[in-house]
Amino acid sequence: MIDLGKQRRAERPGGEPSAEAAEQSPSEEPLQPKNDRPAGDSPLFAHFKRVRAADPCDLLPHTMLKKYGPEQATVRGSGLTECQYLTGSSDPSKNIYSFAIDLHAHFEKRDAEDAEEEKLGGRTIYREEYSTDGASHRSCHYKVPYEGVEGSALALDLLKTPPRGKESRPWPQRCAHAKQYLGAVVDKIMKLPPRKSRAVGVMGKDPCGRKDDLLAALGRSYKLVDVRYASPYDCELELANKAKNQKLTLRSAFAFHERQTGGDSTAEVKNRRLTMNGLYMLSTRSDHQVTKSCQNSLELRRATNRQKNDAHYVTVGLSSAKLELEDADAGFEAPPVSCTLVTKFTRIVLDGVRSSS
Repeated sequence: MIDLGKQRRAERPGGEPSAEAAEQSPSEEPLQPKNDRPAGDSPLFAHFKRVRAADPCDLLPHTMLKKYGPEQATVRGSGLTECQYLTGSSDPSKNIYSFAIDLHAHFEKRDAEDAEEEKLGGRTIYREEYSTDGASHRSCHYKVPYEGVEGSALALDLLKTPPRGKESRPWPQRCAHAKQYLGAVVDKIMKLPPRKSRAVGVMGKDPCGRKDDLLAALGRSYKLVDVRYASPYDCELELANKAKNQKLTLRSAFAFHERQTGGDSTAEVKNRRLTMNGLYMLSTRSDHQVTKSCQNSLELRRATNRQKNDAHYVTVGLSSAKLELEDADAGFEAPPVSCTLVTKFTRIVLDGVRSSS
């Protein structure tokens, strides 16, 4: 294991030896942002902040689910916005029921076209059928869009699993049970009440909470073009340098995982197991023709036990590509990426998580 505990001088993504020299180059004219809206000033950004402040496992009414059998476990999903309640495993002759809610599932108007529209009280809800779901005869999936927020919905997945060794049979009442449960929880969940206890580890933290510090470390020669949240815990900063014809994507994301060990290294993808300040880290460098990248996945908190994939991970990555392919003869070769700079970014994000704990 290699310890990266000592701070090293950051390299520029294009190969320059220092950030300061590159910042002062007068010949570089970065692109203008795609829009003038600052990060955080949109319904979706505000919604994601409320989702992070809520705890999905606080919102599962355990008492209502006891009729399906004794509790087996309450499990948090890898994306931090999900919570799954499992019943019945204490008796191997009984069915197991899984009720899983997700405070943020992607859902837009066009998704409604492929779903069955239903009514639940005064709400419009959508039942989805997954063509690849081999358990569709014993499962039901509903989504409830948040009012005034395009692109986000509350999701409920209900699944009935037969006892071990028994035949999987259809469950005709599956959606009636799902709808009854959803009716009991939807009003409370849609209000996204703040969590009852203190958030620990990466929970509740904004992956782009240190955006200004990250941009300062990169330098003024790269212009911020866009800020995108793929989910409440996954953020990307898109940057551009017109003079270098280079586009950078800086990603910061939080999640639960089993320990990340990485696959075998190849000619184009190199994996290294390292430590940073005593914490386990997997570093991956990709050297493809069209895009080059470097990424660190840092284990902030270890898993509760070997059976639970609930280790807290902080992932920071930087990828590089050409802004424009000016002519066919110029080739597709992407500009290089500095893994040293990614290590610096990782420290900044990690410090942000710890300082807000």
